[in-house]
Amino acid sequence: MKKVLFIITGSIAATKCLEIFKTLNSYDIKMSCILTKDGEKYIKINQVKKYLKNNIFFDRSEKSNKMLHINLSRKNDLIVVCPATANSIAKFSYGLGDNLASNTLLASNKKIVFVPAMNSQMWNNKANKKNVECLKNRGIDFIGPDIGKLKCGEFGVGRITNTKNIIRYILQTLNNIKYLNKKKCLVTAGPTIEMIDPIRYISNQSSGKQGYEVASQLALNGAKVILISGPTSLDPPPDVKLIKIKTSQEMYNEINKISNIDIGIFTAAVSDFKTIKIKNQKIKKNNCIKLNLEKNIDILEKIGNNKNKRPKFLVGFAAETGGKLLAEKKLIKKNCDMIIYNKIDKSNKVFGEDSNKISIITKREIKNYKKMTKVNCAKQIIKSIYNSLNKNE
Repeated sequence: MKKVLFIITGSIAATKCLEIFKTLNSYDIKMSCILTKDGEKYIKINQVKKYLKNNIFFDRSEKSNKMLHINLSRKNDLIVVCPATANSIAKFSYGLGDNLASNTLLASNKKIVFVPAMNSQMWNNKANKKNVECLKNRGIDFIGPDIGKLKCGEFGVGRITNTKNIIRYILQTLNNIKYLNKKKCLVTAGPTIEMIDPIRYISNQSSGKQGYEVASQLALNGAKVILISGPTSLDPPPDVKLIKIKTSQEMYNEINKISNIDIGIFTAAVSDFKTIKIKNQKIKKNNCIKLNLEKNIDILEKIGNNKNKRPKFLVGFAAETGGKLLAEKKLIKKNCDMIIYNKIDKSNKVFGEDSNKISIITKREIKNYKKMTKVNCAKQIIKSIYNSLNKNE
């Protein structure tokens, strides 16, 4: 769910925000607002609460949370200053931070848009024009103002733009926001196989579907994705670099060739065992065949505990017939930031299916999810990674 923070300043046009809130409530958008001291003069708190519930903040809110301006600036995808007065524009232009609203704007690393509303003479004042130009040069967007009859009775430029224009901008901007823009991501997927003889092999069950969906969703969210995949029948996702391997050692070797990984998501079902010696000839049929196996390389543990190769954020998968405790132990042992847990039983047939039931385990918490499509699982995993990265900032 995308998040928008509104900053309502002291203008008679403040009530226009209510129309915007009403419309955006029908979308999958979480809204909150900072109502400035001057903004409270033009709009009633109960009017805002009707649409935003308790997601309203005031200058006095910082008394109980000194880091509130940081939290608000990080947790939201877009900040909309609506209406924006000449005073609010000037303060941000000069880098002044004397209340919750101005401090939040200064601390923000997200997209910011101003929606001006003021008298024509104020809008056209050279000082204001200079401030607007300064902010535009910093990458701040402006919507409006429009030409029309003003609240003061005069006619000219300065009228707040039509709410449809504001809503259209917000929806288009949120649609274009990439959660993981330019992050270098590595995904492993599918099974690995270990040869017994030139024809036969041992392996783990895996269609690769979940890993391929994760890679696809990462790319859609702006990441640069490398997918290292064991044998599958799947088409490679668009905008993803695919590296095909067969054995566990081949997968490990390919991972070691890649450096400076921001996010590593290891979904591959790496074969746990391999034969001590591969037969040169096809083994002939007998009533009883004895295979001598040895433990295979544990890729996740090797990478997780290698400070030179470990991704900045590492996610492992744990398909278990037992409880979550095994996955929690894996989180620590393999030095992961997150483990995606699948309990394999009759109610959760995972292999080759289009749906999955997962739990997301971090050192902070365990979140259990109902059965959903693997596409939605991938979206939830990426959302959880994004939220974890923001918490760590």
